[in-house]
Amino acid sequence: MIRILKKQVKWRKDRKALFICDCKRLIDLKLSFEYESFLKKLSYGLNPIKLAGEEYLIFLEFEKMDLLDDLKINQLPKEDFYLSMRILDNELGKNRVRDSNFLKEKFNENAEFFIGIYLGKELIGVVCGFPREDYLLMSEIAIDSRFQRRKFGEKLVEEFEKVAFKKYNKIHAGALDNAIEFYKSLNYKPFLLVQFENGVYNKNDFSNLEILRIMDYGIELSASNCNLKELKRLGKLYPKANLQYIFTKNK
Repeated sequence: MIRILKKQVKWRKDRKALFICDCKRLIDLKLSFEYESFLKKLSYGLNPIKLAGEEYLIFLEFEKMDLLDDLKINQLPKEDFYLSMRILDNELGKNRVRDSNFLKEKFNENAEFFIGIYLGKELIGVVCGFPREDYLLMSEIAIDSRFQRRKFGEKLVEEFEKVAFKKYNKIHAGALDNAIEFYKSLNYKPFLLVQFENGVYNKNDFSNLEILRIMDYGIELSASNCNLKELKRLGKLYPKANLQYIFTKNK
């Protein structure tokens, strides 16, 4: 069981103390600075069995005051599919690669790889995946912007890996520019996928880079120097190609 502060419960660090506010019921509390790490853990979601001493007693008081809610991560139910697509639309916008019709087909075929994260009864994030060749593709992931920067994305990926590695030995994930550091922090290993139309480039155009694999539609390159600055530099060198880091993790 993972417990977390309810969405209307906010806390802040002031000059004199830590202040907690239930903005819906107008309840205000104060704690000393020594409990800052405890409040951070509650903001991310924690298992109370890991608490002890004063932290556990405060946790029990928060429970009595109804300041806490469940944080659940589980397979996305059919009735929440289009809610999850709305989150993808809102958070990925024009950067969204696959439309809802395509993902609906994949959901019908492999629903176990569509996982949602819930704060109480509200769906606040989703990760989608489906099989490709000899690996599982983690195709889209998004957290509602109201709940970002609270490690919920990491929790979704962790659960996705548990499910994926029951059937597959490898996960691939295509990263948007702002997700490069996210996947690196989770120990995913990158390569650079360069896609282009036939005849636009050939392998000799990439002779200054380490080629991993050559395909009909493009080239896979080593990405030892993996960052947004390097991606932009290569984009200027190969303006007629589509460049994207692909991150992988093995079982």
